[in-house]
Amino acid sequence: MRGRYFRYIFQNEEGSLFHIGSIYDKEQQNVTNCIYMVGSYNRNAGMKQGPEGYGECSVIPDVIDILVLGGCTIKDIGRLIHITQKHGVKTVILPYLTPIQRLALMEEINEKSALGKEIHRFLKDPYLFLKKAVGGRIYFLYGNGDAVIRNPDELDAGIHFTPVEEKERKLIRMMEGRTVPVMQAGYIVENGWLYYFGMYGLGIHVLSDFMRDYFSHSENISAASENADEDYAEQTRRLVREYYRKFGNSPASTVVMFEGALHTSLGENESFVTQKELDGIDRCRVWGQNKDTGCTIRCMYGRDYDVMQNCKNSRIQAGKFGVMMLGNVNLNRFYPEIAERFCTVKGRTAGVCVPNCGSGEDWNYRIINLFTVEGRQYWICGKHDITSVGVVGDIVLSSSRNRVLMLDQGYVCCFAGYIIPKEDLE
Repeated sequence: MRGRYFRYIFQNEEGSLFHIGSIYDKEQQNVTNCIYMVGSYNRNAGMKQGPEGYGECSVIPDVIDILVLGGCTIKDIGRLIHITQKHGVKTVILPYLTPIQRLALMEEINEKSALGKEIHRFLKDPYLFLKKAVGGRIYFLYGNGDAVIRNPDELDAGIHFTPVEEKERKLIRMMEGRTVPVMQAGYIVENGWLYYFGMYGLGIHVLSDFMRDYFSHSENISAASENADEDYAEQTRRLVREYYRKFGNSPASTVVMFEGALHTSLGENESFVTQKELDGIDRCRVWGQNKDTGCTIRCMYGRDYDVMQNCKNSRIQAGKFGVMMLGNVNLNRFYPEIAERFCTVKGRTAGVCVPNCGSGEDWNYRIINLFTVEGRQYWICGKHDITSVGVVGDIVLSSSRNRVLMLDQGYVCCFAGYIIPKEDLE
């Protein structure tokens, strides 16, 4: 019997949202694993941090087809380094950060630990670092390519990113001192699934103008003393302080991603999706027989199918297999652009990840209306000190169909489902 089976796992990793999605095509015996991770954005950065190592997680597959770094916090980068060292990665997607943005992150690191030194090496030259660490493709994203205005069923398979425009390429080459391959966000179609991206944050032209203006003032260029290292360190700290003073409350550079099925025709397919809450990831691990499938769909394919079929009493949720990861996007600034770019997939979305762990500074109530469609809507939020009660209240009180899944360290949620051609069930 043909069919696609899928499972999305969401968990809270030290205040960061961590997602593993696995798609299994039974006919082709093909599995696609995607990881999306994003940490909370700290607007009061500048404190030295000692990055901690990350323990091995048995639900992470040996081979990751698509690894997406939704944001670039110190924890995000540390986790990226850990995964690329321990697992095979075919494609890495992450935001492009200018040298001043990376310099600001360097000032947050305590380099005494081995991981701190690795993060520092990464920030000096992310592209060179990843080329050595990853054998697959690397995409730094800046800006957005054309929106998907066609029905997702009509999209071609493969990776569809476009290079940034010539003026951006020249500016990046000037800032970096060499050519760095930076792309506009597009989409990927693989194994019958759509991965659709958007990139939001500070413009590189704004940051270039800031640097030009800063060094145009003579007081910002101190005369060298006998201790060149102290001069450099002090000038760096002063530059970073000015950067945070000007941009500290601006939106973080973040990658937004929609993940969902291409073919959702109710006339042609029998389909279902269910959502579960787990007290811990161990509840899910025990089903896995083949580590290459990650948290593995064998649980749902081998054991859950009959249970889900028997409890299926409504077609309202049919066709809604997608999840929207909003990363650290500031909805006050970027809501109109997000609504326009992702309007074609809003009716396919079963779950929405609240940006920046539900920080009130990034929230815009209108995002709820964008995803007001028939059926139950899940809002996934990583519990954090910055989580706003007002944000949670907006979601819960706006509609009785909304459900908030508040994830802490011991609480995991899972979406699982299937899409099977009706002719195979006859």
